[in-house]
Amino acid sequence: MKHSISLFVLIFLLTVSACAQARNAEALKPEEIVKPLTVTNGTNITVRYIANEGVLIAAAGKQILIDGLHREYKPAYLFPPPELQSVLESARSPYDKIDLVLVSHIHLDHFHPQSIGSYLKSNPKSLFASSEQAVGEVSKSFADFEKVRPQIKPISHEWKKSVDLNQEGIKVKFLGLRHGGERWKEIQNLGHVIEIGGKKFLHIGDADMTSENFSAFKLADEKIDVAFIPYWFLVSPEGRALVKEQFNPKNIIAVHIPPAEAEEIVSQLKKDVPGAIAFTKLLEERSF
Repeated sequence: MKHSISLFVLIFLLTVSACAQARNAEALKPEEIVKPLTVTNGTNITVRYIANEGVLIAAAGKQILIDGLHREYKPAYLFPPPELQSVLESARSPYDKIDLVLVSHIHLDHFHPQSIGSYLKSNPKSLFASSEQAVGEVSKSFADFEKVRPQIKPISHEWKKSVDLNQEGIKVKFLGLRHGGERWKEIQNLGHVIEIGGKKFLHIGDADMTSENFSAFKLADEKIDVAFIPYWFLVSPEGRALVKEQFNPKNIIAVHIPPAEAEEIVSQLKKDVPGAIAFTKLLEERSF
């Protein structure tokens, strides 16, 4: 009887995992994977959702990819299916013109060192700028690291301190943020304020949801046009108050929404943050 129960539990877990993986893959058709970005003119900015917290921003002839180069990690997290992963990592159209690759932190639902290395090798014109932790993981795990080393810029991470970068007209302020959760206190979590095409974008990775984590940067004064916010900030009164007080963005895009909980979370967001956009479908786009 004990063995029968164990077998049942195993089958159940495998079924749940398979269903979660299917939800990742079923949304994409082959033609969607290679669909060109919808960039119309110099005044419009397009944001394409890659997976989890991964977003591609395109404007003024420039492209920035944040947290978009990762692989399957756990069924709870949305990830690029193998077909999309292959196109991304080999820098095939429409992902062959990414100027700047950014990573908030080294957790595998945001980053994969071999994905980063493969993209840089496939697109020699691209620059990867991230924490010393992330650069260290690429140096350890990517066999051709020396070939891509000139394309890599380590960014110092110090809590409550920022670092500025101007990469050929793309302005980035890297924010030294603390990762959420005591067990992740050693993780270097970088936030990003990106200025491109006359608009500002905020991406905070998995930052700790406290005012102290953000107050030094005076982000509300930045006049953020679009903020990519982990959904858990938006489904609690304390988190929503923090977003308003610390960021006060014109537009909110909720990210990091688990596929299995997407319907429930989107329904909650519609009640609590009616104007927010929820990214749940791979490769969906918004223009600003």
